[in-house]
Amino acid sequence: MKIGYNTWSMATVPYTVFVPELARMGFQSLAISVVPGYPIGGTYVQNAGDFTKWSASDRAHLKSLMVSHDLELASVVGNQPIIGDDQAKADIAMARLRDTIDLCVELTLPHQAVPALNTGSGGSPADFETHKHQLVDRLGELADHAAKRGVIVCIEPHVGAAIDTPERSEWLIHAVGSPHVALDFDVSHFEVVNLPLEAAVARLAPLSKSVEIKDQHCRYLDQPEPANWRVPGNGVGKAFGPDGHPIEYQFLLAGEGTFDLPRYLSLMDRAGWRGAIGFEASVQCQMRPGYDALAEAEKIFHWMDRAWTIAGVSRD
Repeated sequence: MKIGYNTWSMATVPYTVFVPELARMGFQSLAISVVPGYPIGGTYVQNAGDFTKWSASDRAHLKSLMVSHDLELASVVGNQPIIGDDQAKADIAMARLRDTIDLCVELTLPHQAVPALNTGSGGSPADFETHKHQLVDRLGELADHAAKRGVIVCIEPHVGAAIDTPERSEWLIHAVGSPHVALDFDVSHFEVVNLPLEAAVARLAPLSKSVEIKDQHCRYLDQPEPANWRVPGNGVGKAFGPDGHPIEYQFLLAGEGTFDLPRYLSLMDRAGWRGAIGFEASVQCQMRPGYDALAEAEKIFHWMDRAWTIAGVSRD
């Protein structure tokens, strides 16, 4: 299990900087975000890795840097909403995802597997019943294109999205029924609603071809807030636990929350996971005043490095 990093965590840092710097820190594998941009703290931030802004020489240079720094390219993050009733927007999103599938092939490094394409489902939990067949149909279209190109499309179950529970995640993978559709499993989205770690890993790791982590904590809103619980400047989200009780949560940086990374690594090892595990700093963290993506990445690596040592799992 290689120690990985997801560049969604550093929207403003170009590949010419993040590749050598992340390699220097000790990361072995990258998930590279190529989306146009996203809101951080209410402000839309352009992504320095927007692949439509890269020339052919940029793409070749990125590959050269990855090879020279002995990095694995585990996945390409192309997040686009798949659910939606605005057909014009859906057409744009689907076209972008097809283009990102093609990019995965173009960016494949020598002697490595083709990177996966990671995306979310879009929508909200309330959209699942009304839009689940739309989601299956559109994912099926993407799977057909991905099959021709040798790419696996990985859907991320996400708190607050249409695919937000283990049950819905399992249903989706079985409903699409394609070897070219799998999960992008980020256990933080289940940790923040108090779903037991063992259950999430046992059910979803076998369905996954891409894996990410965060640190995080949560609390029930019908109970008093613990002293010093809230990390200042960090975003906050709300959801409902499996028991229906309202929950407040924060996605956090390495070592700030309650995530037991060594235990998680042991569970993933027992579940048979042998791919990279990449840390993603949520936009909740990136909205902090003075957030320094590279400085935080260095701390993240040391936190992950210690956990790998404690768990005694392979880094191959």
